[in-house]
Amino acid sequence: MLPLILLALSILTTAASSHPHPLDPLSPAELIAVRAAVLASPLVRARPLTFHYVGLDEPDKTGVLSYAEARSSSSRTALPRRAFVITRAGGQSHEFRVDITNPTAPTVLSHAIHHGAGFPTLTLDEQFEAATLPPRHAPFVESVRRRGLDLDDVLCAVFPVGWFGDAANTDSQKKGQQRRVVKVLCFMAGETPNFYARPIEGVTLVVDLDRMAIVEYKDRVVYPVPKAEGTDYRAGKAGASYTRHAAAPGVVVQPEGKGFHIDGHFVRS
Repeated sequence: MLPLILLALSILTTAASSHPHPLDPLSPAELIAVRAAVLASPLVRARPLTFHYVGLDEPDKTGVLSYAEARSSSSRTALPRRAFVITRAGGQSHEFRVDITNPTAPTVLSHAIHHGAGFPTLTLDEQFEAATLPPRHAPFVESVRRRGLDLDDVLCAVFPVGWFGDAANTDSQKKGQQRRVVKVLCFMAGETPNFYARPIEGVTLVVDLDRMAIVEYKDRVVYPVPKAEGTDYRAGKAGASYTRHAAAPGVVVQPEGKGFHIDGHFVRS
């Protein structure tokens, strides 16, 4: 997935190696340098190590203002380029600051383990992997069978469980139970693309993302799954009772042009 992200960023960023403004976003070359520096660092040896955030570590405002107020490019002093990184490894959240002023020789400036509230954002890879666990979990398979459903039509999705406050976090830390978990809910697709309209009620799974394992399972009550008929609300599929006459066309005119232009990462009027 990383190559696709870098390809998209390469389209959105300039190809030049210099940075005309200290708040320019990281370039593809800088992102690659950051990744290499973090993976090569001896500060975190646990694997696998996943990247949850990589972004510009913005310089101090005084330096940015001095740069912006300089009258010519020759009088501007280039500010250091640094990245802020959040990773997950060994059941802990890690924060790095990486100097990429020279992308060919990146340097990890600092590392800290996050002990405060919350966890890093979910990655697509771990969401997809967590969603594949229920059909391989014997109690879930039995729940589906008991409801008379077809396991091949089951689709599952991942949802955050929320944050329950520092007090709850402190208690869980004392018990050694602080876990990065998500709730997984499952639905029936079948003959409709709107599978969210057909939930498998009463069944809840909790997945520990660091272990990538189901750690809690509940099948509280059996309710019938709604039929697929009448759940497709796409245009042309919902039927006459849900359609309206087409809206009258509208026209937007700017006789003097668009009034702005794109200059690198600036929108100028």
